[in-house]
Formats: sequence, C-alpha cells, structure tokens
Amino acid sequence: MRRAVTSRFAAALGAALLAMTWASPASASGVPGNGDVNACTPTVGGQVGNDGQLTAVQENAGVNCPLASGPTGTPYGPGNTQGGPGRGQPGASCSYEVDRPVKILIGSGGSVTELDPTPNGDGYTPIGYPADLKKVPVVEAEQFNIYLPYIFKGKYDQNGFCTVPNPGFQLGCPTPHPFTNFVVAGNICWVTEPNAVRRPNGLIPGRILPYLDRAHLLQLIDPGTFSSLPADPNPGLVDIGTCFFVSGASFQVPGGARRSIQQPADFQMTIADPVNDGTGRYVFYVFRIELAFQGADWEFGDGSTQPDPGLPAACTGIPADIAASHTYRTYGTYDVSVTEHYGVTVDEYWSDADGQHHLRLDGLVPPISITLGPYPKPIIQEEGVPVGGA
Repeated sequence: MRRAVTSRFAAALGAALLAMTWASPASASGVPGNGDVNACTPTVGGQVGNDGQLTAVQENAGVNCPLASGPTGTPYGPGNTQGGPGRGQPGASCSYEVDRPVKILIGSGGSVTELDPTPNGDGYTPIGYPADLKKVPVVEAEQFNIYLPYIFKGKYDQNGFCTVPNPGFQLGCPTPHPFTNFVVAGNICWVTEPNAVRRPNGLIPGRILPYLDRAHLLQLIDPGTFSSLPADPNPGLVDIGTCFFVSGASFQVPGGARRSIQQPADFQMTIADPVNDGTGRYVFYVFRIELAFQGADWEFGDGSTQPDPGLPAACTGIPADIAASHTYRTYGTYDVSVTEHYGVTVDEYWSDADGQHHLRLDGLVPPISITLGPYPKPIIQEEGVPVGGA
C-alpha cells in the first residue's frame, strides 16, 4: 500500500521547525554514564569499511549517530519500478501510473542529493538539498521506499496494449498525488511505501565482540616498565622498605598520543550493519569504550601481598604510575610481580526509523588484568644487624 508523503509534513514545515524536530533525541534505554550519554546527535553520512577502527575521544565529547542510510558516496533506495500498463479495448483511451525508484546520495561533507529518475528510467536528475533541509529525505528513507510517479496516456492498440505516444507522460503530482509541503529547487513529488529500518535491540554481541576482545583492547594499554629502589642491580635491605615502581603505564590508540592510566581514557568505533533489503541501507552503530585503571595487586615473593602503609621518604619523589613499598624480614632473592586491573565500559548508540537510541552494554567485555614480572629482587642483611632485628 502506497501513500503520498505529504501527510507526513505539517503545512508550517520550515527550517526552524526542522531544526527543533531533529535536535530533540528520542528517549534512550540503558544506564547513564559519564556526560550526556543518553543522547546522540543524528547526522548525515556514515562510512562502510571502517568497522572496529578505534579512535581516541575526549571523555565528555558529544556522540554523533549517522542516520540509517547508504554509505557516503553511494546512491541508495529501492530498486524496482512499480506499476505499468494493463490491457483494454482496442482504440479506447488508456492511462497508467509508473512509480520509479528515487535514490538518495550522501556526499562527502554531508551533502544530500535526491536523484529523480527520468520517465523512461534511463537516468536521473539530481536535486541538491540545502543544509536546513538535507535530513528530510534521509529521515524519510529510513522509514519508506521513495518513488517518483509518472502518468502515461495513450490508446489501446489493435491487440489491446496501451500504446503511449512520445512523450506521452506527465508527472504524477499534483494529480493524483499532491506535492510535498516543502520546495527544493522546485516542488518535490513523492509517493512512498512503508519499509522502516527498526533495530530496537541494537547490534548482536557476535558482531561487536570480534573488535572488543582481549587482544584488541590490550593494544590500547601499555602496562609500563618495572623498577625498584634501591635500583637494580643494587639489593634491598632487611627491615627497610624496598620500593617498587611501574612507570609509563598508559592508554594509547596505536600511533596516537599516550595518556596516563591515572585518568580514564575514551575511545570510539563504528560498525556498519547492512539492512539487506535491497535498498543499500545500513545502520551505523557507534560505540564509546572507556578504559579505567582499577588498581593493582602485588606479589612480593615472600608470601605477602600487602604493601607497606606508605612509601619511605627516599621513594616519594620518584615519578611513577604505580608505586609500593615492602619490608622484607629475611634476606634472599624474591620474585616480585604486580597485576594491573582495568575496567571496560561500553556504550552503544544508533539511529533508525524510531529515532536515536542508547544502550549501556554492561558485562559485554570482562575486566582486563595484566601482570608484570616476576622480577627477582635480592635482599641482604645489613652488616652488624641480626636477621629480623631492628
């Protein structure tokens, strides 16, 4: 069942109304996180072929959700012409409607062009949309297949086929279909059929996890380097705190700037998921991933995992991301290791025919633990001081 698109636009539709309508995101599901994670801004133009490519973003940076559409640079829309001639009484007048598929082309920089098919379907006439109206055909194409109607008139030949003289056609607006309530380089003539892209539950985990498995996330974490004071190869002393440090622990997108683990780091990736209905449309899922250092566990090699309450004065001025002191009561060589723990938070955003969506994907990615060591550290008895003495 087709219907004219005019009924979807109020008579007072204009740039101000459009700006207000599309700037108000749909209610989001999921659990709020840092910043305004319940909302994303619908935008025009998504990319295909960059699935899982991570980039660093600021913690409170806004999230853009590309509207469901074809990929940038590729026309998209329905593929089949609808309607056509029937048969009738030879010599009688005849007419029929043909609805030819309209394509939408999103260009680099977010430009939007409507490609109107010619009457015989052998080409297209481009109509460029101004910035304040460019979301209109993209939003419409999230919900409908768009067609341009043509009316062909002629006479039935001796075999009862409708023969149309050249040119023999007229645009199917305003009769029998009304024009839309907006003008872009002339009146816009559409007929539509429902074909909404709806993804209420987001992307299935099986499409996400290949890009967020442990191996990929470990590429974002540099656990740093291990050192001690007294510095190797010098030994520590019994009954005096020996200090251990991890320096250079950081978050980093390969090739990007480093960020100390003392502050959470945020990354973003997109997965383009094809609708697979013959229109060439995709849903563009945007993921925000936060990595946060959650603490470290020590193994000091003497059966203890408990650091000293504080660092000795000699250790406090040494720059380090993780530091601990441990006091050994007997001499020997001890294998020391530290396990760093990181939490992973994933938020998912997308646009479809029902608006913008957000989900907090709790439990999708388990915490990550990275162990440095074991590193041997010799501890000696200070000369003249009994073992275990003060």
